[in-house]
Amino acid sequence: MALLDFQSRRAVGAIGRPTFVGSLGLWTVLATLLCSVSVGLAAAERNSTQKPTPAKIPKPTDLTVDTDDGLELALTYYPGTKGKESIPVVLLHGWKKNRNDFKDMALTLQAAGCAVVAPDLRGHGQSTRWKDGRRGESLNAAVMSASQFAAMVDQDMMAVKKFLWERNNAGELNLDKLCVVGAEMGASVALNFAMADAVAQDENPVQRPDYKMGRFVKALVLISPELGFRGLPVRRAAVYPPIRDDVAMLIFVGRQDSKAYDEAKRVHGLVERHRSELTDATPAERNEKRTLFFVKCDTKLQGEKLLDPKFNLPKLTAEFIQRRLVKSTPSKAWTWQERKVPHS
Repeated sequence: MALLDFQSRRAVGAIGRPTFVGSLGLWTVLATLLCSVSVGLAAAERNSTQKPTPAKIPKPTDLTVDTDDGLELALTYYPGTKGKESIPVVLLHGWKKNRNDFKDMALTLQAAGCAVVAPDLRGHGQSTRWKDGRRGESLNAAVMSASQFAAMVDQDMMAVKKFLWERNNAGELNLDKLCVVGAEMGASVALNFAMADAVAQDENPVQRPDYKMGRFVKALVLISPELGFRGLPVRRAAVYPPIRDDVAMLIFVGRQDSKAYDEAKRVHGLVERHRSELTDATPAERNEKRTLFFVKCDTKLQGEKLLDPKFNLPKLTAEFIQRRLVKSTPSKAWTWQERKVPHS
């Protein structure tokens, strides 16, 4: 039985075991399957008949890319194992964290065939220096202005998008199935980038499939999302029609922290009210069509701390990606294409 099946099960109150809330409140449990390496997980893995084991998983590579405003953005690239069929995943850390917090998750997703990029957002980790040493001072997340946090979206993530664009055209991944994972501050960046990516296509002067400029983000995984972090409010992004209606979302939060839980619940609510009810759908149809998931882990832990193996978040994310970006009916239309840059 897959981890994200939608049949209700009796709640179990053990610490660390989550419950799910979908658009209809149809599944509140699945507790015995979700926060441990369980029989259900083994069954899910046995049923993954479309997951060939690669002979060799490429080693990750540390790189630096330049943003348009001159920052040297450090990232680690974990190449996929399925060529043009590799799902690209971007992992975004929280405030005062860095890309190494996602290392184990990156390796899990890479083993599942994904092409993973984990950047240090500006002012964090190794992304503190301006190109050629200009401007004299390094960026420090603890004292950055709100405009620099906003630049994580319109500078840092645009540089990551350009990097993925190049990897797409090299046949290493399919940019049209992009998934972005973010923790706390990173979740705010993820939502705002998803909107910026959609706007890029909405404002594209050349409306042709081969000149597509955006709407590449098809899935978001938000870990302890907040309604706003400094220069990164998310309300507008969450209700932007291409995001609220079409982008699949998986939200994680520790429910014993009332503030964090309330923030995540409100983010979930912004999207939930716009999703189809699926009231009359059969279980099979619900499995196929559901695009919004809310995982509540019975803990006070938040953000990257939910990456603790007992919460099973990397495995759940891998299954979510498989369900929404590989096996779903809409995903069949998101085929690989070389992506050209249009000229207005």
